[in-house]
Amino acid sequence: MQRSSWALIFRTSAPKKSASDQESVMDVSLPADPYHPPASSSALVNGGGWQHLTAPRPTDWERAGQLADDWDFAQDILDPDERSWLRRDGGHVFITLQFPVKGGDADADSWEQRPLGIILQGTRITTVLARELAPLSPFFGQMEHLSSPPESVEILAAILKILAQSYEDALHQLNAAIHDNEQQLDWTQSNGDFFTLLEISKSLTRFEVALVGNIATAFKISRLPEIRDDLPAARQIDTALLELQVAHERARVYAGTSTSMMDAYAGMVQNNINHGLKVVTVLAMIFYVPSLLATLYGVNTTLPFQNTHWIFWVILGLGTSVSAGLALIFRRKGWI
Repeated sequence: MQRSSWALIFRTSAPKKSASDQESVMDVSLPADPYHPPASSSALVNGGGWQHLTAPRPTDWERAGQLADDWDFAQDILDPDERSWLRRDGGHVFITLQFPVKGGDADADSWEQRPLGIILQGTRITTVLARELAPLSPFFGQMEHLSSPPESVEILAAILKILAQSYEDALHQLNAAIHDNEQQLDWTQSNGDFFTLLEISKSLTRFEVALVGNIATAFKISRLPEIRDDLPAARQIDTALLELQVAHERARVYAGTSTSMMDAYAGMVQNNINHGLKVVTVLAMIFYVPSLLATLYGVNTTLPFQNTHWIFWVILGLGTSVSAGLALIFRRKGWI
């Protein structure tokens, strides 16, 4: 992953926290497993300008200085299927963005979306998660150790940059998975490989839908007065918006590729089945005549020429000639 601008800013401007700073910050430990929520809710408040809540309870929400009437927003973020949107309510701007995360099985090629909630209130910004997300953990880890974090609009621009980069990384992994699965299907054509390709296709479809919502929300963010007044942040958000559009185009192309592959391999499997049945039928026809002659001269009744010594060779030659002729005809037709 390329180093984003927020990482460079924070490395050069992050002073060490003093003892008084450490007392004023409620520390939060990032979970070892980003796919499972922490056992209890936690909150991180840094310098009064930025605070982060993970799986908050109503008491955490009030302690963070949020209005009880806005608790519905936190409940929306706790819903893993929440879509991206932006809403202004007085002096508050409520934003949700969908981040890509690996499915429950880290080894599988399944991806899901998890919402991030953002409350922008003047110079203050609050981020809300149902559980920690791997793409955001390094960013929040650096923010945690800053005694005076950047402006709220700069933090919002950095989050959008991370959002675009996380989709680029996820699409790169899915594209590599498509190529690996294609090689496996060339060799095995097993049901497991088809189900893997189906899971990849479903993940890409979810990416397409999520990116449409993220792009629309990022466009609305870029039009906020708070953003347009900050030229560097506005440029960074415009760049992130462009990267999200590129990611959406890539997701659309990859989804079309995976769907075409599924159709092509499904048709190929059907053709292989039909060819196999045709070969079996042709072989049965080739060996039918010798089997018929052998059956007729194997019955326990009086048959013509059964006492002559040459009838065996006549029957053998006749059966072989008919079978060879049929085999030659089917071979020229390309059936065997």
